[in-house]
Order: sequence, then structure tokens, then C-alpha cells
Amino acid sequence: MKAVTVNIDESNSLKLEEVQKPSIGPDEVLIAVRSAALNHRDLYMTKQWQPLKGYGTFIAGGDASGVIVEIGSSVSGWMLGDEVIINPLLVDSEDGPNFPPFLGGPTDGTFAEFVKAPAAFILKKPKYLTFEEAAALPLALSTAWGNTTVQGKLQSGETLLLQGIGGGVATFILQIAVKMGVKVIVTSSSDEKIEKAIELGASYGINYKKDNVAKKGMEMTNGKGVDAVIDSSGKDSIESSIQSLSEKGRLLIFGSSTGSFNKEILNTVNFHETGMVSQADLKNALSFYAEHEIHPVLSPKIYSLEEYKEAYEELEKGQQFGKIVIKIS
Repeated sequence: MKAVTVNIDESNSLKLEEVQKPSIGPDEVLIAVRSAALNHRDLYMTKQWQPLKGYGTFIAGGDASGVIVEIGSSVSGWMLGDEVIINPLLVDSEDGPNFPPFLGGPTDGTFAEFVKAPAAFILKKPKYLTFEEAAALPLALSTAWGNTTVQGKLQSGETLLLQGIGGGVATFILQIAVKMGVKVIVTSSSDEKIEKAIELGASYGINYKKDNVAKKGMEMTNGKGVDAVIDSSGKDSIESSIQSLSEKGRLLIFGSSTGSFNKEILNTVNFHETGMVSQADLKNALSFYAEHEIHPVLSPKIYSLEEYKEAYEELEKGQQFGKIVIKIS
């Protein structure tokens, strides 16, 4: 089968090649991949990411939607032809002494014509979504649900400052928070992205290249500060995030795309470092998403597997609004 592979121990090692079609175990299913989606995690795999040093070559990609074409002997509850998505985190916690099994590193991933996965970590594709839309869900929706609900505990009527709108997780957070009745203030260096966020339900946008985020945030809340900040930027935004909080506000961080920072600065605030949620919580997130018939925001260009380099280049530039998707079959 065709697959995009990456060698974690080498730089610039992405390649499209013919590899062996997976053989499944008794607890697994084989899925014919229809669409896959990129995450920033996929970029880390191309840059000799230190936590996976020594794992060598594997198939790239964590997110996918597809159709079950083979079922292991111990699997029940699934049928051939079922349309599914896959939770790329193949355990119920990211914590532990060893790096967890994760599709697209260190476990073979989804940028391929077929992928195998434990039946315990697949979910039914919502019928109202296309395969391209469904492929965008797993990682970003899981992370967004953790930030808004499981760890973020956002409540209707609260005000959220969402630092850096445009990426997949951020757009999911915005969609979920709006449906929860939360007032969302977004930040970006792009007026166009802010306009798109307002179309999705954001109450206000701050261009951090033009305005002081903390000052504007205080103005929007009549000097009270926001109830919560969700920040994935890191070094460039952490100070304004802290300064924007109300007295009892909480800060949630799920990444640091602009670089690391001294975490001692967090000692003065109610701080939570967030990540993906359990399989049960992801099912709840998917139910919420389907109940409200929310459609994920996709970047306009849908790539083919042969165009994988262009897809990675778009993600690297960071100018997209929504998820970048590869259509495979």
C-alpha cells in the first residue's frame, strides 16, 4: 500500500513509498482510510522530536476517518463497512513512565491507504459529516474538550480569552464554548482570522499586533478580567494571558508554539496544563458535537496523498484557518 513515512532520527525524512499492508491482531480492526488530517504533532515528527528518539521509521499521521474492511477474531460490536474515526491516543492517559502508543509516532499512523487500530479506540463517524470533516475530529476535538469541559470546566455566562485563533484545536474550542453559552474573545495577528472567528460566534477579536491584549480584555470585562484563558502560544502570549485573568480566573495551556517560558511565572495563577482526554470523554465530546450538528472548519485546499509535502508546508506556515486534510480514497 502507499504510505507517507517519517524517520524520527533523521531530519527531512518524509517520503511517500510502498509499504506492507498491516496485519491485524484479534483485538484490532483494519480500516481503509478515506481521509486523514494534520496536527502540529506531525511537524514535530519531521524534526527529530526528542521524546521519540530511537524509534526509527513509522507511518506518519494521527487523525483519520475510514471504513472497516477487516475485523479481529475477538472484536464484537462492529461490522464490515462501518464508517469510523480513530482516537490516535491508544491508551486512556498520556501519563506514564514510557511514551504512550500514539498513531503517527511511535505507532504506525494514518497517512496510508490502510491503518490498523485497537477496536477499543475507534468511534462511529457521525453520519452528517463527510469523511473529510470527520478526519479532522479526533485529536483536536479531544484536546478542545479537555480545555473547555473536563479540565476547563467552562460555564454558561463566563468569558473566555482564546489566545491565537486559526488552528484546529482553537477553532474546536471556539465552536464548543459558543454552544455552551460562553462569551469568547479571540486573539490573532490577522484581521481576516478574527473576522472568521466572529462569524463562528466569537464576541470580540483582538489583533495583538495592533492592541494590548490585556488592556483590551479588561475593557471588554469592565475591569473584572476574564474567567478563563486558553493559551497554546506560550512565550509570546503568556504574560498577557496572566494579566487578563480575573482574581479567581484560571489559565489553561495545551502547547507553546512560540517557544517555552519560565513556568515560575505561573505560581501566581490558577494554572492547568491540559492535553487529550480519555476515550469515554472523547465519546462525550463527539456526542456533544453531533447533538449540535457542528461542522469542523477545514482549510479550503483538500490535498491528495501525493501532495503530502504541500500539506505539511501549509501547516508549517501557520496561516491556515481550520484543519488541513488529506483525501486518500
